[in-house]
Amino acid sequence: MKLLRQHITVKSIAGIVLLLVLFSVIVGIIGYRTFTDALLNQYAEGAFLTAQTAAELVDADKIDEYAQSGGVTPAYKAVWDRMDHLCNSSGSTFIYVIVPDRSDYRHITFLFSTIDHDSHYTKYDFGFVRDTTNDEYREKYRALYELEADRELVIRDKGNIETDSHITAMIGLKGTDGSVKGILCVQRQMDILAGVRSTFLGKIALAVAVLVLLVILGQSIYLHRVLLHPVNLITEEAARFSRENTASEQKLQNTIRNRDEIGQLAKSVDTMEEQIETYISDITQITAERERISTELSLATRIQAAFVPHRFPPFPDRSEFALYASMDPAKEVGGDFYDFFLIDEDHLGLVIADVSGKGIPAALFMMASKIILQSCAMLGHGPAAILTKTNEAICSDNQEQMFVTVWLGILEISTGRLTAANAGHEYPVIKTSDGDFALLKDKHGFVIGGMNGVRYREYEIQLTPGAKLFVYTDGVTEASNAKNELFGTERMIAALNGAKDETPEGILLGVRRAVDDFVQDAEQFDDLTMLCLEYKGPKTAVPAKELTVDAAAENIPAVTAFVEAELDAVGCPPKAKLQLDVAIDELMANIAQYAYAPGTGPVTVRFAYEEPSKTVTLTFLDKGMPYNPLEQEDPDVHLSAEDRPIGGLGIFLVKKTVDGMDYAYKFGQNVLTVRKKLQ
Repeated sequence: MKLLRQHITVKSIAGIVLLLVLFSVIVGIIGYRTFTDALLNQYAEGAFLTAQTAAELVDADKIDEYAQSGGVTPAYKAVWDRMDHLCNSSGSTFIYVIVPDRSDYRHITFLFSTIDHDSHYTKYDFGFVRDTTNDEYREKYRALYELEADRELVIRDKGNIETDSHITAMIGLKGTDGSVKGILCVQRQMDILAGVRSTFLGKIALAVAVLVLLVILGQSIYLHRVLLHPVNLITEEAARFSRENTASEQKLQNTIRNRDEIGQLAKSVDTMEEQIETYISDITQITAERERISTELSLATRIQAAFVPHRFPPFPDRSEFALYASMDPAKEVGGDFYDFFLIDEDHLGLVIADVSGKGIPAALFMMASKIILQSCAMLGHGPAAILTKTNEAICSDNQEQMFVTVWLGILEISTGRLTAANAGHEYPVIKTSDGDFALLKDKHGFVIGGMNGVRYREYEIQLTPGAKLFVYTDGVTEASNAKNELFGTERMIAALNGAKDETPEGILLGVRRAVDDFVQDAEQFDDLTMLCLEYKGPKTAVPAKELTVDAAAENIPAVTAFVEAELDAVGCPPKAKLQLDVAIDELMANIAQYAYAPGTGPVTVRFAYEEPSKTVTLTFLDKGMPYNPLEQEDPDVHLSAEDRPIGGLGIFLVKKTVDGMDYAYKFGQNVLTVRKKLQ
């Protein structure tokens, strides 16, 4: 009986302690949110005060001047130094000035970027261009530029955050004409807020522990002094339970302590009530759990659908191509994905992939793979290098041994040249401008995530205006009907050719109809994802032409003759022709001297002419060592030839005689562009 009494005491105390803990949790949540809101307001006001101070350092009317300064002019450095001092004296993590792309606010350019010297983060370089973090940032940029708001605040303490939990205060930099020229942002980490919240929760936990000890002591004394309950309590409890079917909060075992049959009967009644109530609770809990899982899967489906491009047409201002894609998971969420994005104004990235497995794990792996692929592509690497770097990143911590097949292509929009690489994915299907769809059996590399150290090879396809590309996952060809027959590649090609004259959207609808007609009522066992591109040709009136020669001085006449022939065809004035000849001579000499030293290699010279603006564009491409001739300082032409340092004069003369020069190193090659207006 002593053991029984101890057991009853423990149960009674446990019930009260649980109620106390529940109450404390509710109080803690309310206090936690109150503290958080108050401190966030202080953080925000402090950040906005810092932002106002920083805004006084920047002359909004000189935003364009700052943008063209290259980050090296005295005026720019003076502003940056004061902003850097303010950042390190105000407790801010970052203070920076950005100029968004106002066409859709999806890209931002950094003009100023300072950082707390004691932090472990790195600042953005001058002129760095990156995607807008998310739609929330994009809408706030738009509100500031369109004067719908004077200031905006972003709080980031959930999800995938590059710089831990932080707030960002944003204000518009207004010029004297009242319009916003740029956006100044102040970012502060929320480490102090986290510390205060932890202290608060610690105090709540301490108070709960003290109260629990007091409850245990008081309840123990009470149970030892309680009187035995009469027999009729058992009768009344039995009658009540038969009417209500709910267990009593006050157990008979806690009040009736007889050592005879009455005590055993009280225990039996309590046991019966608990078992029945537990059964009802379990049924309720199972039902609620099913509803929760269904809700979470529905949310995951919406998140995954939003994670891939889903607005069509995706680039309504680009008439050079048309694009459409679709993704239908076999379950609520799947592992297939497609992606397309403009790497720059002349390069379009195309991706379709299939992750091993299905369901939530495949969806998570799909999202990680998509982010890594696009990040590598935006760095300007070629398809083979993108797949190689993606494979290295995934293999570095692939504990679940999952893998993904990927087909990735980069379309040079101005020429129709498609460079692609295949990591174990399905063969692409190509339609020429005047032909039918046909399978292109490209060379496959190993799947992404399957083995570290894999290197991938890329190949080129020349698309002419009217050509179409169709890529897909194995859910198309392996769709099966009730007889377990596969849809297969031949049926897919037939469906494509049956809709070959349709738009990309019409082609995908035609293939999907063919699959549905074949499968009918059979269950879909695999994700079904497709992407179709139609290349319509460049915007220029005269298509770009090119010549490839060895980067050697003796080939300069051949390049000059090639360009002069094209200039004659568009009616180039003699003066402009002479100036371009000088530019060709100087730039080819530079490439021959520096690109492949001490050896040699190929250089491609591309000629393009835009009729409306009467502008000739010469592009010099080589795969030699990165070398930017525009970084040379212009020589002081006022000095005598004896006093002036050797070098730099030729590039200086080219700059003075053309209307624009640009340099970039992307897709593994130097790209130097010269523009000359003929009128």
